[in-house]
Amino acid sequence: MSNRSLIAYFNEWQKTDSALVLATVIHTEGSTYSKAGRHILIRINGEHEGLLSGGCLEGDLAEQARSVFTTGAPQSVVYDMRDAADDLWGIGLGCNGMMQILLQLLSNDNHWQPFAAIADAMKQAADSTGALVTASDSLELPAGTCFIHSGNGNWRNAVTDAPELYPLKHPEQPRTLPCITNHDTPTGTSALLHWRIRPWPKLLLLGAGPDAVPVVQLATILGWEITVADHRQHYVESGKFDTADKLLLIDPKKMNQTLPIEQYSAVVVMSHHIETDRSYLQQLADSQLGCESYVGILGPAARRIKLLNELSLTQTDFARRLRGPVGLDIGSDSPETIALSLISEIQSVINAV
Repeated sequence: MSNRSLIAYFNEWQKTDSALVLATVIHTEGSTYSKAGRHILIRINGEHEGLLSGGCLEGDLAEQARSVFTTGAPQSVVYDMRDAADDLWGIGLGCNGMMQILLQLLSNDNHWQPFAAIADAMKQAADSTGALVTASDSLELPAGTCFIHSGNGNWRNAVTDAPELYPLKHPEQPRTLPCITNHDTPTGTSALLHWRIRPWPKLLLLGAGPDAVPVVQLATILGWEITVADHRQHYVESGKFDTADKLLLIDPKKMNQTLPIEQYSAVVVMSHHIETDRSYLQQLADSQLGCESYVGILGPAARRIKLLNELSLTQTDFARRLRGPVGLDIGSDSPETIALSLISEIQSVINAV
């Protein structure tokens, strides 16, 4: 379940005005399916969306959530499978790790916070940082309090949505995420989970040929935001890209005037038309595409080098970033496996693997 799909369910379930429980992984040790910062949503009838395990924990979490629906108070649940506890639980995870999960009530009364603020952060163009109070005996920072740092230097309280000074000793964001830090207040101590909130990738395909179809299909499954653009009307109107968020007929020479290039996580040039690809590369080189974004061009290395030479770009940072041939070397020999290798490479670049 992608974050984008989870938010779609959240938006739909809000319309029923029925309370939900947000389950957040706050600490793990050893081998676990999910790491700190992962979420699922649970309805009062036990229905849930998202996965924190391979499907083993979610049923029990739905049972644990009943008390949160009743009391409204956050609750911490620990599943420890590092020894015979796995057999005792009877859920057979086989992960040999420990997972601690915080359950919180979301409702119209608390403006569906903190998940509404977390969801908004996921929709932004850049990473944000969350700080969630996981345990506390402090009146100032009770369990469930959440702050969001959007990268502009300000923390915002997820409940009040008001800018405020980060009420902790160390206002700087931790360098290693996720992590838990303990903070003393005048009335007690609070433990906070800091985690990175990543927006879903935004993919731009410059070319709507047949080999773009499986790329869009895989990116859709992953919950990416997809824009497909081409200069050939019959490709744009082929009916094969219904799951793309945007499908555009563009003039390659005016791409930068049409598309917000700087907002994309990944751009792949795949028109298979040499003059068009040349126009795309020139404009990408002139754009404000982020230095952490993926940029690639289909075809052999010799074709990439030829185009860069013709554009006098061989000694530029753009040339060093441009990937071609694209994709991880997995022995691809079909449009589908090439799409898999390309999507995998993009994912590794985005995650800085």
